[in-house]
Amino acid sequence: MFTDVLILAGGSGERLWPVSTAQKPKQFMAVEGGESFLQSALRRARALDVEGLIVVATRSDWVDAVVEDARALSERLGDPALLSRILVMGEPAGRNTAPAIAWVSRYLLSLDRKTPVNVLLMASDHVIKPEDSFIRDARTASWYSSERYLVSFSIPPAYPATGYGYVKAGSPVHSPLEDETAAYRVESFREKPDSDRAKKYLEDGHYFWNSGLYAFRADFYLEELSRHAPEIVHAFEGTGESVELEERGGVKVMASFSGLDEAYANSPSISIDYAVSEKCERSVTVQSTFLWDDVGTWDSLAKYGESLSENAFPVESRGCYVQSDIPVALCGVDDLIVVIRNGKALVARKGETNLVKDALQAMKRKGLE
Repeated sequence: MFTDVLILAGGSGERLWPVSTAQKPKQFMAVEGGESFLQSALRRARALDVEGLIVVATRSDWVDAVVEDARALSERLGDPALLSRILVMGEPAGRNTAPAIAWVSRYLLSLDRKTPVNVLLMASDHVIKPEDSFIRDARTASWYSSERYLVSFSIPPAYPATGYGYVKAGSPVHSPLEDETAAYRVESFREKPDSDRAKKYLEDGHYFWNSGLYAFRADFYLEELSRHAPEIVHAFEGTGESVELEERGGVKVMASFSGLDEAYANSPSISIDYAVSEKCERSVTVQSTFLWDDVGTWDSLAKYGESLSENAFPVESRGCYVQSDIPVALCGVDDLIVVIRNGKALVARKGETNLVKDALQAMKRKGLE
């Protein structure tokens, strides 16, 4: 099984504005049962019972928020030992996912363990269930990653989505596990398609959504990075000669990592998908059996909460979703999403909340957000 879990918690979640903000982004938002996205990810990592660390890589500004979420989850589960297994690493700047994974991989390899460092990479802001299916699929992925494959988790498409990247599955592969999940060699990764191409992908039957979850050996990831994006590896050369950890509320936090600021300043901003996945020749995808949702828009989030807050007062109105700090009267309107939080308001037709990011960018150009 995996030695470590890496949870990436550096995203800004702009499409869930105005609840997701620069001060408290999407991963700290409550979803089903009042548990935040990040707490759900930590709960899944805990269920894997890894022998090493649960690493949370986040922006340096959000380290304390991660610690508080971890403490709250530990108390809710009655598991104080969970905190000692978590390490929070704060990035000095946003550089997408590939540099963050390189930094964490270098650190884990520096611990000089007796066994290879086999890592499961998760996002901090996805909905994944049920847990037992996730664990089963992760077990299959861990076998392939231990054999020096880059392993993605692909999702059978439910509709012709244009907002996801795709994985084209090739020939099937098999592990020696008795209860393995179906896995395939990756023929190619495909970028987000237009609607016509997405329909063709769905009809073809060999294309799957790319969930963004990966499994890999840390040494293999750095080797592939050296081959396909050497500028990242060069940026981190010589870093980490001096490392200092501190404890905050029972959680380990990376207090210093020598050379980190310079490494991030010299590293390009690029995702694991562009830097490694699309170019790696030893790539396998596990056809996931768990339900997955990246909850990238208010349309998606509306499926997981109450449709109307206690501050909503609908009159001859149907199919609306409301989150609001103040009373909202809905008069003769249907299928609206209304969110009023943090002194800001969003009003959108259902099915159009993918436009929120565009509106936010327009506000930024006006100096309003």
